[in-house]
Amino acid sequence: MKTLLRAGALTLLPVASFAQPPDAGLATAAGLEVSASVGGYRYVEPLAQPISLHGLKIAGEYTATRTLGQRGRWFIQANARAVVGDVAYDGFCRPWQIAPNSGSSNGYALGLGAASPCSERGNADWYLEARALVGRDLIGGTWGAAPYAGVGVRHLSSGIASISGYRTDEYLYVPVGVTTRTRIASRHALRITVEYDRLIRGWQKTRQSRFGGGEVPATATAPAFTIEGFSDVSFAQHSGWALRTSAHYQATRRWSLEPYYIHWSVGDSSVNPITATFTVNGVTAAQRLGFYEPRNTTNEWGVKLGFRF
Repeated sequence: MKTLLRAGALTLLPVASFAQPPDAGLATAAGLEVSASVGGYRYVEPLAQPISLHGLKIAGEYTATRTLGQRGRWFIQANARAVVGDVAYDGFCRPWQIAPNSGSSNGYALGLGAASPCSERGNADWYLEARALVGRDLIGGTWGAAPYAGVGVRHLSSGIASISGYRTDEYLYVPVGVTTRTRIASRHALRITVEYDRLIRGWQKTRQSRFGGGEVPATATAPAFTIEGFSDVSFAQHSGWALRTSAHYQATRRWSLEPYYIHWSVGDSSVNPITATFTVNGVTAAQRLGFYEPRNTTNEWGVKLGFRF
């Protein structure tokens, strides 16, 4: 990933010196653009007891474009985006509990109790995304279309229970899309982009060890016990897709406004084990428990304010 980004940056930095084609209003223009955006974010795991992470996000974005060939119909583009903001957790919590088990070294097995509603506010949540694209302009009399494809990477960090970076996700995906352009009046342009992203591979890691341990009081059916700690767990994700759409209005030569919407849908991962260590009546046991990353969806929407160099 570092090699790809470095190569893209070296290729695309000297874009300001390129002349624009005569049909620049309808073609992909070479240059640099930065933007800032604000919008909403909602992540959902639609389980029997669903959970969600939601909140307001702000973002910064950088796009560098270079046209190729004498007529400038081919183009390459590098894009980087950073999104940050705290989110609220709304869903269900399940307490740790033990039950008699003759196969355990301390006579008990660790498990989860009944689910009950719970919520938490102020969890740090952010992601970085980088993309390299190549496309070609198709120009008509009053319109232009630019199909494109490329490769993208996404790194997401989610905090929970005051643990920053508790969960991280990396996605490698292939974007395929088209941008259409038309002129509004004589000096303004409107472009609409629709894109489909196919997930090639996802890597997810949950840092259970950061929870540490703690004491669990006795109940009517079980003695008190101590959780010593958990191991971290990683998952591979092989199925998923995203849909992106936006409408970019070039209000002046420099400034633009762009509402956007992004939807991600990622399938279940395989089941992987973690090791939980717990002590009952002074005897410590280690137990393996199976976990998986469930199917989830993410919806993101907002408005960008862009400035073109």
